[in-house]
Amino acid sequence: MTRIRSLLVPAALLAAALTACGGSEDTAGRGEKSSSPSADPSPSATSREAVCVRLITYWAHDQLKPGGGSQSDYQQKGLSDGQNTILLDVVELAKKERRENGDVASRALVEREVKKRCAERYEGEGTDAPSAGWPQ
Repeated sequence: MTRIRSLLVPAALLAAALTACGGSEDTAGRGEKSSSPSADPSPSATSREAVCVRLITYWAHDQLKPGGGSQSDYQQKGLSDGQNTILLDVVELAKKERRENGDVASRALVEREVKKRCAERYEGEGTDAPSAGWPQ
């Protein structure tokens, strides 16, 4: 009896945890609308362009730090190949700008160029932002 009870207690706890985490499928597959908030599309979806700007701006400023910042490759940074191309181009321009006009001008160039290039890259696309990319 004790052995059966010792097996039932963990099973009951697991069942309770799954139910609390939304493991119940009461309406799944029956065509009924779920009342789960995660089932509805987000009204504040972030555009691909905005994600591009946020990621590339972050990594550009990181690369412009003394010592060169993170040595991660573009995939570890959550960037696509095209986004990485923008990053490399903008960092190169920003380093030149910093040598000629200082750090403030360099940071302004990053902000301006990243917004422009991401807008060109994602022109005409919707708000289906990619799931990749940190920092958040």
